[in-house]
Amino acid sequence: MAEKQIEIELKLRIDPKHVSRLKQAPVLREVKEGRRLLTTHLVSIYHDTPKLSLARKGLALRVRKKGTKGWEQTVKASNGMREALPERHEWNVELPDGVLDLDKFTDEDVVGLLDKHVKKKKIERIFETDLKRSAVDLTYRDAIMELAIDQGVVRTAEKESPLSEVELELKEGHPAALFDLALELQRTVPLFLSLRSKASRGRALYLNEVPGFYKAAPVGLAAGMSAETAFRAVLAQGLRMILGNEVCVREDLHIEGCHQMRVGMRRLRVTFNLFKKNLPQGEGVLIRRLLKHCTKALDSLRDWDVFLNETLPMVEERFPDHPGIADLRKAATKQRDAALLTAHEMLESFEYQQLLLLLGAWSSYSRWASGADATQMKAMSASVTKLAEPLLSRAYKRLTKRGSDVGKLTVPQLHALRLDVKQMRYGSDFFGEIYDGKPTKKFRKELTNLQEILGWLNDVAVAEARLTALRPQLSKDGLVAIGLISGWFGARADHHLQGLDQAWKKFEKQKPFWK
Repeated sequence: MAEKQIEIELKLRIDPKHVSRLKQAPVLREVKEGRRLLTTHLVSIYHDTPKLSLARKGLALRVRKKGTKGWEQTVKASNGMREALPERHEWNVELPDGVLDLDKFTDEDVVGLLDKHVKKKKIERIFETDLKRSAVDLTYRDAIMELAIDQGVVRTAEKESPLSEVELELKEGHPAALFDLALELQRTVPLFLSLRSKASRGRALYLNEVPGFYKAAPVGLAAGMSAETAFRAVLAQGLRMILGNEVCVREDLHIEGCHQMRVGMRRLRVTFNLFKKNLPQGEGVLIRRLLKHCTKALDSLRDWDVFLNETLPMVEERFPDHPGIADLRKAATKQRDAALLTAHEMLESFEYQQLLLLLGAWSSYSRWASGADATQMKAMSASVTKLAEPLLSRAYKRLTKRGSDVGKLTVPQLHALRLDVKQMRYGSDFFGEIYDGKPTKKFRKELTNLQEILGWLNDVAVAEARLTALRPQLSKDGLVAIGLISGWFGARADHHLQGLDQAWKKFEKQKPFWK
């Protein structure tokens, strides 16, 4: 084995109860070509400084025992990210025992990395993984890959966490084959895309990190990028928002997790809408449909979270002694529990599994181009600056047309305006990075103010509908409380409607930053 390699792998989460069925998947019987899964006991010991300074530099330092075959030590260094496909430089050398010995490396690249980041630092054992790996080489669609099924634990000195995952590591061929095989396997057993490495799991366990919610970071677009590169970067950010917040919904850890997961899905829907003229029909339409389905499963949970944690506390403060408020909270909490169950069902659904893999594929390589015509290919190969202007202009024209007489809009029309504002806002977030900062910042500020007012008015409309659904479950005091809340909503809505007119006038004065 060469000391230096490049590792490209697709990582999938699997419930242990499905592993035996995965091994019998029809597609595996076809592509194993008579080869058998071989099981090895792997113990991998990860080293770092006590403050994990190597990890912060994108380095992982590991010593591994491979069954009875002896020991090897490995350095992995991040080499960019095709989002769902970690691509890393990897150096491996054999060891006579399990004692870390960095002087064994001879490749000048890794020696330089170690001299720069490790020399004179205190390096110690941080955590280990202890697992059984069942692996086999496969030939699938002109690609050669290794399928590995890992079952075991991640362990620190004080605690451990179970680990169950499938890895598809590319050895020869195009990354598309990894996703195509994963999508076929998904028809046999539930498989969920994962962006978490074993090292990141171990570090979180070592630091005793409590999972938190994930908010969108800047996409990182630059004027010199192609439209395709920008498109894939935006998809990658949306995928991170979905997976970065999934645990909050699964374990009901923080209500902001549901909100940000939903925002991630909505941002992706806007992305596909903005780019739809430059994308072929087919799989992109399927992704949009899956996004809509999965977002809808989170809507009720988010609505009840807003009501219970934002709206109702304001009402309770206004009417602290009203006996119907407690009745209302109890009934709303039951509805919220039911909505959480619906969200959990979505997270286990085939639609969600398929969505994650397709987003991973579209953000990792040019899968979108399948079926694209010459005009679409030309548009996506042009600079993002050239593409951004017509996309933003289209969104702006639609928004200003709908909001031209904002004071006379009906509730459904205000809802439509809010969606147009949201599309304009997300488009400004995505593409604003490639334009001058000051005009962009002013434009987005007024747009955000407009979005917040329209968002509050939408929350009122949604809350009214949710409260109506609660009526059969409420006592007389609870029904009176609904009346109080409706009156309170009405007064607040009048105030916000006045503010909407002012916010619209301020927004209209902003010059489009892309022109």
